[in-house]
Amino acid sequence: MKSILTLSLLLPSLLFSIQKNIMIHPGVEVPYIPWMTGSLLAPTPINMKPGHPAIEPSISIFNTYGEYDSSWKLKSKKSIWAINPLVDFQFAFTENTGLETIASFITSFKDGKSSTYLQDTIVHLGYQIADDQKDSWVPDLRLLFQTIFPTGKYRKLSPSKKGIDSTGQGAYFFGPNLSLQKLFYLPCNFFVLHCSFGYFFPTKAKLKGFNTYGGGYKTKGKLRPGQSMAAFFSGEYSFNQRWVFAYDTAFFHQRKSSHFRGNPGLTKERTPAKVGLPSSTQISFAPQIEYNFSSNSGLIMGTWFTLAGRNSKAFASAFLAYLYVF
Repeated sequence: MKSILTLSLLLPSLLFSIQKNIMIHPGVEVPYIPWMTGSLLAPTPINMKPGHPAIEPSISIFNTYGEYDSSWKLKSKKSIWAINPLVDFQFAFTENTGLETIASFITSFKDGKSSTYLQDTIVHLGYQIADDQKDSWVPDLRLLFQTIFPTGKYRKLSPSKKGIDSTGQGAYFFGPNLSLQKLFYLPCNFFVLHCSFGYFFPTKAKLKGFNTYGGGYKTKGKLRPGQSMAAFFSGEYSFNQRWVFAYDTAFFHQRKSSHFRGNPGLTKERTPAKVGLPSSTQISFAPQIEYNFSSNSGLIMGTWFTLAGRNSKAFASAFLAYLYVF
């Protein structure tokens, strides 16, 4: 992991080249027109142009190697490997409004067992409040209304697969997500600073059998997952028009689930099963390299790994994505 991170930090500097200044409009001279795909994880603060949708397929390889306990201490666990293809599609209704859909599935492997299911699907309905203005503090500012649809598997899990067939939370999550970014003009290059914050409210999940929240044989009932929060602090730095270093720092927090109502069922040992999850927190970091073929297409490659957590998974991953704007 240290070697991958070091390479991702050093590669663009080895490929740096001097650009000639050009005029973007009278009185404004810049070294080049920046081409940037945007960092991979953070919600986009820019609405697509009508008639120019964007698609971004990606694939990630994950290794979940441990868990953080309630005291933020990491405990090693037997590794779970996973392959996670994902498609992000965006389009605009008008100059200021647009829709984004993120759909994915995941194949997980543990102890000779494997499992493949859809994950929960994310939909953003966005409204552009402001556009970045040079020589002012006005940023790109976009308000997103996020909905998470429970398309992942979360109940009637197989006891023999030890949780690798759990890919969703079984509830709808609704809430606002505010995303903003600012482009800074440096003497020879460009820097984009991005941050976003979202807070989401869930509906109840109907549980049956072994499920994402615990359970066992003959479990049947309802609970409400905890409200969740997601924040990103991200950036992009262009070494030249084609090569860009990007990063995402992600903070996730979820409150504990509500009291379970129903029959908790029995474990394999014929004792009453536990149903419900405690509050959890996860902090992660994703350094990335972008290579842009043109102003409307580019590759993103990088790693994503946890830095700290509480009642959450510890993982490391590598990913590759391709963005194309029509």
